[in-house]
Amino acid sequence: MSSGPATSPPLLEAVVAPVSPQERIEVIDILRGWALFGILLVNMTNDLPWGYLLPLQWTGSWERVAYHLIEVFAQEKFITLFSFLFGLGFALQMGRAESRGASFVPLYSRRLLSLYLFGLVQILLVRSGQLRSYALLGFLLLLFRRRALKAVLITAFLCLLISPARQAVTTAIREHRRADPQAAQQMVREAADQATEERNWQKQDLRIHSQGSLAEIAAWEAPRIIRPHLSFPWVVHWESLALEFPLLLLGFYAGRRRLFENIPAHLPLIRKVMWWGLGLGLVGCSIGHIFRQFSNPVWPSLTRPLAGLLWAIGAPALCFFYASGIVLLTQREPWKRRLAPLAAVGRLALSNYVFHWLVQMFVFYSFGLGLFGKFGRLTGIALVFVIFPLQILWSRWWLRRFRFGPAEWLWRTLTYGKLQPMRVQEPAAANA
Repeated sequence: MSSGPATSPPLLEAVVAPVSPQERIEVIDILRGWALFGILLVNMTNDLPWGYLLPLQWTGSWERVAYHLIEVFAQEKFITLFSFLFGLGFALQMGRAESRGASFVPLYSRRLLSLYLFGLVQILLVRSGQLRSYALLGFLLLLFRRRALKAVLITAFLCLLISPARQAVTTAIREHRRADPQAAQQMVREAADQATEERNWQKQDLRIHSQGSLAEIAAWEAPRIIRPHLSFPWVVHWESLALEFPLLLLGFYAGRRRLFENIPAHLPLIRKVMWWGLGLGLVGCSIGHIFRQFSNPVWPSLTRPLAGLLWAIGAPALCFFYASGIVLLTQREPWKRRLAPLAAVGRLALSNYVFHWLVQMFVFYSFGLGLFGKFGRLTGIALVFVIFPLQILWSRWWLRRFRFGPAEWLWRTLTYGKLQPMRVQEPAAANA
């Protein structure tokens, strides 16, 4: 009777204990590194904080080409891959817990709460709530631990339909209002007022970030943290349910099926996923992007929902093309060696993600280089190919000396409520 309390904590901590290099699935680390590269590319080009200036000030032909290529081949492709890997990691950690006979939910909940704190900092620094969304969606994913795999797939499919369904309803309501002359005039006035308000906000936003102090920037961004918590703080935004959550579910599905634990046995399936992903991804993203750019005067109420549906299919499909292609390449030794540097970045995924924030703050804001609003997509691409190789070099150097990245160490320390051993040569008794 007395042995239970004495042995339970070590088992509990072993649920998310660091995996030894021999136990790691290297291709998952490579995929994380690849996803981080793509996220950095999108963040430094299409998702710049001054994105509202890009169509106005950077209108050259090459800027437009860069925009269309990144939109079709990168936008929402890498963040969906990151979401897939988050769900995959959930399944792998749950499997480790079950094999040890340990309780999974308590420690994983603390892990998600710690990630939520990282997410609040991210919102304040770089206007992104990605980590906060992952933390909230992670709690939602707990509800599917014991669900049948078929139910997981059905739920993922239904979530993918949220965005096009919402667009269809919104478009139908808008077209119905336009049919009434008085309502149509009211819509014009509302649009004009909204445009004026948005322009004023943009001018203030540009001034504060390019000229303001750190305190002014923090005060300007603080409402982004406060506003979601004025009501119930655990409400997940519909966009997260439509974009990230279905990929979390699909990653969980792949983990439950052990696809990455025995890749050679699943090569036929992976090849099918690659070719179907390429076909559906190119068709869905290309046509969906065209429909987004050019409205259809004949069927205006159909174009936008159809674009949303094509995009909802195409973006995850192209994400799976990238993932399955990399998995297949790693089965060839020469390509595995070429892609191996990405694994170091992937092992320090959170630290490298945080490093993206710090770089963006230094490059963009007035207390750094002050380039907020001063460069377009082509400059952003050039910066990516400077920043990411440095991340590879730093990650490899760090892993030779330390067990975790600095952000991973802080995450684990917050999760366990005690300092974690850091250096490679230190014993892992705290996590045994």
